Amino acid sequence: MQLVLDLDGGREVRPREGRRRPRYFFALLPDAEAKARIHQLAGELSTRLCASGKLRGPDKYHVTLRGIAAPDGPFGQSIAMARLVADVIRRTSFVVMFNQAASFGKPPKYAFSLTTRADLLAANSLSATLLNDLRHAGLKVDGSSFQPHVTVFYDRRLREPIDLPELSWQVREFVLIESIDHRPYQILGSWPLA
Repeated sequence: MQLVLDLDGGREVRPREGRRRPRYFFALLPDAEAKARIHQLAGELSTRLCASGKLRGPDKYHVTLRGIAAPDGPFGQSIAMARLVADVIRRTSFVVMFNQAASFGKPPKYAFSLTTRADLLAANSLSATLLNDLRHAGLKVDGSSFQPHVTVFYDRRLREPIDLPELSWQVREFVLIESIDHRPYQILGSWPLA
C-alpha cells in the first residue's frame, strides 16, 4: 500500500483497499433551483424506469468539463498548476440546457444521465480550452470527447434515450473538484465567468 503525505496540511491520504483513488476534475455546478429540478426529475425517472441504483443526490449533480491526474493529491504541484491554468481563462457566463436522458458507460454499471441534442458551444469551448491549456502546462488530462451530461443515478440496464422537458441554468463559474467515493465533493477552487 502506498502512503502519500500532504506536507502543506499534514494530513495523510491513504486509499482504502479496493477503493478508487481520489479523482480531480473541472466541472459546472447547477444553481440551487436547477439542483432541485434535477433531483425531482431524477426521482421521477428512477421510479418510472424501476432503476436499480440510488439517486446521486443534489450535491453530486454536475457537468464534468475535464478530468485531470493529480497523483500528488489536492495540495500537490498538479493541483497548483491546474489552478494557475484556470486563473488565466476568461469566459462570459452562458446557459447549459438538457432535454434528454440516456445511458453512458459499460456494464455492469451504466451512468444514467441528463443529456442534450443542442450544441452547447460555450461549454464545448471551455472544455476544449481546459484540455489544451492543461496539456500545455504538462498535466495528464482526460482527453475523451466532451459530451455534456449530468449523471443522476447508476443502473444495471442500458437505457434508450428519453426526451425530456427542457431543463437549463445560467453558468456563472466553473470549479475544480476532488471526488472520493462515498464522500461529499470538495471544491478546491472556483473561477467566475463574467
